[in-house]
Amino acid sequence: MDTNTIYAIVDIETTGTNVADGNRIIQFGAVLVQNGQIINKFATDVNPQQSIPEPIKALTGITDEQVKHAPLFDDVAGTIYSLLSGTVFVAHNVNFDFPFVNAELERVGYPVLPIEAIDTVTLSQILLPTVDSYRLHDLSSYLSIQHDHPHSADDDALVTAKLLIVLLKRLTSLPIVTLQQMVAVNADLPQQTAKLFDWALHDARKRHESLADDLIVTNGLALRKNKVLNETDDHEYTFPRTKKSKLKLYPKYLEWRTDQAKMMNLIYRQYTVPKTQNQPLIIEAPTGTGKSLGYTLPLAYLARHEDHQVVIATDTVLLQSQLMNQTLPLLNDILPFNINAVVVKGKQHYLDLNRFMTSLKHPERSKQSQLIKLRLLVWLTQTVTGDLDELHFRNDPPYLDEVRHEGLETVTDQSPFYENDFLHRLYARLPYAQFIIINHAFLVQYATYFGAHLSKPYLVVDEAQHLADYALRTNRQKFDFQVTLNLVHHQLDQLDPDNKYGVVTALHEPAFTRDFATMRAWLVEFDRQLTALSDYLLKTVQSKLGKIKQPYKEVALDADEWQAFSEDHQGLFDQLNILAEKMKTLLTTLSQRFESQAAKWLPSDNEHFSGFANNLMTAFDNWQRLVTIQKQPTMVSDGRGAYLYWVTVSQDLEHVIMASSLMSVKGFLSRQVYSNFQAPLFTGATLFSSNRSQYLYDQLDLDRENVKVRRLKSDFNFEKQAKLYISKDAPDIKNDAAYTDYIVGAIRGLLRAANRPTLILFNSLEMIQQVYQQLTTGSYRVTRLLLAQGVSGGKEKLIKRFMDEDNAVLLGAASFWEGIDLPQEKLQVLVIARLPFDSPDRLETQVQFAQLKSEGKNPFYNLSLPKATLRLRQGIGRLIRTRSDYGAVVVLDSRLVNRHYGQTIMKTLPESLPVLAADMPVITNDLAQFFKIHQTGRHKS
Repeated sequence: MDTNTIYAIVDIETTGTNVADGNRIIQFGAVLVQNGQIINKFATDVNPQQSIPEPIKALTGITDEQVKHAPLFDDVAGTIYSLLSGTVFVAHNVNFDFPFVNAELERVGYPVLPIEAIDTVTLSQILLPTVDSYRLHDLSSYLSIQHDHPHSADDDALVTAKLLIVLLKRLTSLPIVTLQQMVAVNADLPQQTAKLFDWALHDARKRHESLADDLIVTNGLALRKNKVLNETDDHEYTFPRTKKSKLKLYPKYLEWRTDQAKMMNLIYRQYTVPKTQNQPLIIEAPTGTGKSLGYTLPLAYLARHEDHQVVIATDTVLLQSQLMNQTLPLLNDILPFNINAVVVKGKQHYLDLNRFMTSLKHPERSKQSQLIKLRLLVWLTQTVTGDLDELHFRNDPPYLDEVRHEGLETVTDQSPFYENDFLHRLYARLPYAQFIIINHAFLVQYATYFGAHLSKPYLVVDEAQHLADYALRTNRQKFDFQVTLNLVHHQLDQLDPDNKYGVVTALHEPAFTRDFATMRAWLVEFDRQLTALSDYLLKTVQSKLGKIKQPYKEVALDADEWQAFSEDHQGLFDQLNILAEKMKTLLTTLSQRFESQAAKWLPSDNEHFSGFANNLMTAFDNWQRLVTIQKQPTMVSDGRGAYLYWVTVSQDLEHVIMASSLMSVKGFLSRQVYSNFQAPLFTGATLFSSNRSQYLYDQLDLDRENVKVRRLKSDFNFEKQAKLYISKDAPDIKNDAAYTDYIVGAIRGLLRAANRPTLILFNSLEMIQQVYQQLTTGSYRVTRLLLAQGVSGGKEKLIKRFMDEDNAVLLGAASFWEGIDLPQEKLQVLVIARLPFDSPDRLETQVQFAQLKSEGKNPFYNLSLPKATLRLRQGIGRLIRTRSDYGAVVVLDSRLVNRHYGQTIMKTLPESLPVLAADMPVITNDLAQFFKIHQTGRHKS
């Protein structure tokens, strides 16, 4: 490859994926590119001399009639061979197209093309590292390349050609030092794709271009320069209280929302009037209010006037991103002054440059890890945050654990990347940002940091109904004895001098051998004492176990029992702590010695030692969890248990797990979180289960008498936009088999009656699997695309596929009840299979019930019903998101109409929402009529 290389960008459509199975090409498209310009095109249909399978027809739009009179491959093979000879073959998934074309050429008597080939999927992953999908259509959308006819060979080839031009331009613009590192990775990429890096490096050295102004090179890495926060002016600005003054600031494209303006004024007044400024404020702002702008605008003025920063805690990392990339840029367009904002996440979200540089020095066998290294090298020339979430990794690749940041405390002024360390740079920016955006988990863990380092900032808790869950989850610990013991046993095997594949044999030098022998002796003792502790714990709970019928059984320990166990075995805890600390110190010595002799080790030596060290550190980290459980306070000031403790035991009594969880947020949030801020502001679209319920105040650890509450009303026209259907003929939910059959039958009827994008919400993955199985098998199987959580992939993948399809059906549980934002045309029918009550069999639920009973409270009305009501409201909130949305909700649970508490739930729904409670045949007929009225966006059957 050189500057004048001709690239032949090829796309084919075929009857199937394997030539050996008799599949054939039905369409061939090629575009020739040289020096960044398209110089030639060729496309033809091909008669495969066989019928085209129906799925292929549906995908490509190519019919038997279309190819009936097209030339045979034999007739065009010469033209194709001549066209491609002397070029570099390029395709989007080259390992499909290139072998297929060669196999077809061989079949008709031509030799295999003696040319190189490269893959644009892989190149896109490397050179466009922050794109969230590398499908051709998604890339064309991202790069604003027109793509009118996906899965048409001529159009796909043309789009891929334009993509290649962009990619080659990106590649040749990379700094020499980055290209050097990319070549050094020596990655095993499809065909000859990796050779492009050699060519680009050679070309860059010839051009002698200077480094771009926005980049720096430090310690062998090219990095994007740190973004300097803009200085704010000293001018005094008056908060726009009136509609006229607000409209004067608003851009013309911004829609006026009355309740949003009310929310702005309410917040500004709350924190400027002495009587209320120390009083927590709760604002329920329904979907469509524009609550993010509703609280950020007044707080921007307050931050300037009162000289306090604003900390915004959101539910998820995704919402953090939306605030940073959507709300705050809009806010800056509105405000007459500039505001600065930073997003802060946990340390594990950030790349550690020092650890990454170390990993580059070690040869990598894993193809996945090689690819990630290349992506990171390119990304470092683009990112100013070092936030790994920008890369949209799926399923947490193992390599990332090698390069994740280990915390600010690991960065000293002796670190080679000290000035440019992403975490160090981030925390250095915090004092200069008016808005600091975090998530709930970070708030719970690091609230004291803000109290210690910032001057009593304002606190906004968005989606506040989740804060208690994060507080409990963050204060949950689990120690698995068997997992840690297995790690120890594996390390003992590695340290066995007689193991020819162990680390002792790999690093056979006197200094290492002596220390390895010491480490092995300590590990043997650690193993013995940890096994003893496990046995003692098993004896403690054995009388409570009874007969274990399931694979595992959970047994609760009250605070006194756990405290007694800890005190009785304090000696064992102390000995294990001493051993762990001694081994960590020795491991540090070994690691420093190994690194100091880096040049002498083979790649296999590096693998041996890094694996040994990582596994040992994992065992120590695991042990620390049990230490944390032991040190937790067993009681709070009112005498109640602060933590719930439980032991999980396997049926064969060989597997023991110790766990703990904070039992209640009462006293915890007020002391540990809120005390570090001004009086907090809580907001969300769905906060209250009823006007009288104490539930939200308990969940937020608030004194009801000292809180100001405002519930804004939705201005959606539910009477015209939506309808709620409730099935009256559903069987008793306790009859699992009958209920599942009913759900399956009801869904089939609903999908026939309303051929619209449909989300079906369940309470368990088990039921999803049962329903999915019945809907996709047998003579009455559903023909539309069905996507099921736990079957078709994880949440992000399912939402992506659901959004990409025109008329899919998605079966989801748990997290799908909220937090997903689907445009109107992507969701028009919401089916709720069962009212979302928590399972009473969960140990934590049972303990919470017992605690409420001991306080003289009814667990159902104080916990179960409010939680289920909020989830139902949140589920329904998936459907109507804007004034132009319309759709129907179908609840397949008759308890909503035939139980007294059903009326309590119904009272929390919008008053104008039309409701039809009937048997399923009536519902399906009415549903069909509902969508006849709403013809816009109708899907063809």
